Amino acid sequence: MSPKITKPRLIWVPFALMAIGSWTPVVGMWLNGIEWSGAAGRAVAFWYTVPALVAILLVQGPWLKQPILKPLGIQFSINRWWGIAWLLPVAVLFVGILVTWAAGFEPVLTVEQLIESKRSTVPPDQLTQFNEYLAESPPPHPLMLIVMGMPAGLTFNLIPGLCEEVAFRGYYFREVSGGFWARSTKIGLLWWLWLAPSVAIGNLYGTPGLWGVALALPWCIVASWVLVYVRVRSESVVAVAIARGTMLALTAAAHDLTFGAPTWLGPFYGIGGIAGLLAVWLAFWIHDRTRAKGRLTTG
Repeated sequence: MSPKITKPRLIWVPFALMAIGSWTPVVGMWLNGIEWSGAAGRAVAFWYTVPALVAILLVQGPWLKQPILKPLGIQFSINRWWGIAWLLPVAVLFVGILVTWAAGFEPVLTVEQLIESKRSTVPPDQLTQFNEYLAESPPPHPLMLIVMGMPAGLTFNLIPGLCEEVAFRGYYFREVSGGFWARSTKIGLLWWLWLAPSVAIGNLYGTPGLWGVALALPWCIVASWVLVYVRVRSESVVAVAIARGTMLALTAAAHDLTFGAPTWLGPFYGIGGIAGLLAVWLAFWIHDRTRAKGRLTTG
């Protein structure tokens, strides 16, 4: 017998299912002292989003007995906002680089700088192999790392992005009440709550600690404003997943381009990332008031 459908249950039943699936391996890592930066962390990071999709499909189908695609925003009518979504992480990255530069951390913008930053992480007994590898495979210009990472936002990294966004900018976009500000902020808070256990053991920032959980709160809220705006203008959660997947794809490039800057400062999830998202949001806010046919951020 299915539980009675009420608004609180529509919010918290899928969240509980998501939490059980996503948090269980995180608790296991914490109890066994396994670091997020290792192979186990990479595996759990990919898995973490899967229960979000499974939970929403279970709620949408067996419980609500509703169609899957259109009610969750899974539509494939491509418009210019899909391109904006794909390029959005690049704008966030460049603003983040400027923030770290202003804070005194010179960006890695030459091949020589890239080589030296990589060499500094190589153990002394492996320097010979490192130099041999460089001779055979010279690194590209650092900015080419962005170009090389972009296709992954449309392919491999689109998978976890879509799992996550079907839940938050798909299902919860529909079920959370309120206007633009209230809805997007509430979704951001739910997103943060779901991410918090993984952040506490090292997700997003590389090192464990509650300081990361605290910093992730404003990040999730501002990112939710941006992603909900893309969700409405694109009329598809797939475009939002492209933005999120491309952000995931460019995380390594962001680290290389801001090498030496602490994770709490740099893109995508530190202060530089928050500043980048705010810059993108400012552009969207101007668009909403000057060019958009229907305003989202007023009323």
